[in-house]
Amino acid sequence: MKNNLIKFSVAIIGAGPGGLTCAIYASRANLDVCFIDKGAPGGKMTKTFTIENWSGDEEVKGFELSLRMLNHAKKVGAKHIFGNVIKVRKENNHFLIYLEDGKIIQSKALVIATGMNNKIPDIPKIDYYENKGVSYCVICDASLYKGKPAAIIGGGDSAFEEAIYLSSVASEVYIFVRKNKPKAEIGLVKEVENIKNIKVLYQSEIVQLIGEKQLEEIKYKQNGEIKNLKINHLYPYIGSIPSNEFIKDFPIFDENGYILTNENMETSIPGLYAIGDIRQKQIRQIVTAASDGAICGKLLANKIKKH
Repeated sequence: MKNNLIKFSVAIIGAGPGGLTCAIYASRANLDVCFIDKGAPGGKMTKTFTIENWSGDEEVKGFELSLRMLNHAKKVGAKHIFGNVIKVRKENNHFLIYLEDGKIIQSKALVIATGMNNKIPDIPKIDYYENKGVSYCVICDASLYKGKPAAIIGGGDSAFEEAIYLSSVASEVYIFVRKNKPKAEIGLVKEVENIKNIKVLYQSEIVQLIGEKQLEEIKYKQNGEIKNLKINHLYPYIGSIPSNEFIKDFPIFDENGYILTNENMETSIPGLYAIGDIRQKQIRQIVTAASDGAICGKLLANKIKKH
């Protein structure tokens, strides 16, 4: 174990806007900080084509904002560790973080900033079509199907935002909304309504995916009637669930799997914090995740210095 053990004052699991901001604040206070992530730093920002509600940037590409935050965190001394966390234990007032590759990170304080995973629609054989036409990231995969008809499932902001970008790549874009009106902001809805190759299908639900090796067609139900559409790529944006599998043994969750904290991002376990979308909270935005990270990083700077 000793050969694989790496020690830090603060370990952050997750490198989205919350985790990276926390790393910046804690590192600027001369704490020894690492942030761990199994994906590209930036979290869901890396899969968002355009961000229009980050203060100071009227419009910024998701990958650009991610890169700026990553470089900032590294410049002030935070160490980026690429890896998949499989379990966490607390032992003798320290946390032990076990990675899939065998590394073990030890830290005085641990910050959970893992956000959420995409919900998977209840459509037969949808897993079979993943990477064969079904994707959960428009910006990542839409270019593979340029000029072909596409579909998005969902009625929220993410579904409508991604449909706007997708309309510049696909021949037609169909948005499937289960209810008779969307949950998306009215400005987004109006923008979508003004794009000629986007059609919103209300009170509709995809019931079957068709195609031997790739997605070629879908069957959907609208107002009780079954219809077919030629579709080559499909993107579900129906919400998310907390990413908490590795820390399930700790009694820190609400009934939906979100982590309970106080206003200082502290859980009921000393030294264990949670920030961003993984927390039980009302608003989940880039700016609120960054705010959580700033609060947590500042608090850690004050607390850990006392030891």
